[in-house]
Amino acid sequence: MSQNEKPTKASKLSLIAGILILINTALVGAATTWFPWIIPTLPGSTNDTTLLYGLTAAVLIFGAPVLFGATMLNKKPANKRAWGIIVMVFSILSYLTAGGFIIGSILGIIGGARALRRR
Repeated sequence: MSQNEKPTKASKLSLIAGILILINTALVGAATTWFPWIIPTLPGSTNDTTLLYGLTAAVLIFGAPVLFGATMLNKKPANKRAWGIIVMVFSILSYLTAGGFIIGSILGIIGGARALRRR
């Protein structure tokens, strides 16, 4: 196996994860904008859309590097360890905000681990 062999499974898993994370972000942003009453809150609290917009921005910040890392895994396989670490770190961070309907975060962690495992 050569050093520059493309980690296609890791790239595909990470790409799916990035897409799911960004779709989830878009849905949270849309729900915050047009349907804020849908999002559950604690009893006695109000639906503060500022907090929800902040959450949407955070997940965007977590999802974009996952998508970028997946793309770079395919384009520059020589640096697959660095791209795998980026995918894993931001997938774990997006897991904290239920990124990618949870399954996106899990797929990102698996994809990043597969990229790290390849020699």
